[in-house]
Amino acid sequence: MTDRHDPARARLGELLGAWRQEIDEVPVPPLVDLAHAVEIVSEALRRSRVHAPPDGACTRPRDPGLRDVQKGTL
Repeated sequence: MTDRHDPARARLGELLGAWRQEIDEVPVPPLVDLAHAVEIVSEALRRSRVHAPPDGACTRPRDPGLRDVQKGTL
C-alpha cells in the first residue's frame, strides 16, 4: 500500500492493517457458555425474592420488571 501524497499516512495504514491481521489470526474462545450463563442468572433471580423481615417491618415492593424476566416474557 503506497500513498504518494502522504507517506506517513500510508505507513500508518500498513501498521494498522498488520496489527488487525495479527488480531484476526488468533481465535478468541467464548468467555461463558450461554446455557451456563442463563442458569446462573435464573438462579440469582430465584434467590432474589424479597421476604418479610421477622419483625414485621415494611419492605420496598419488589421490582415488577424482575417478574417478567423470571417468566421469560421479556
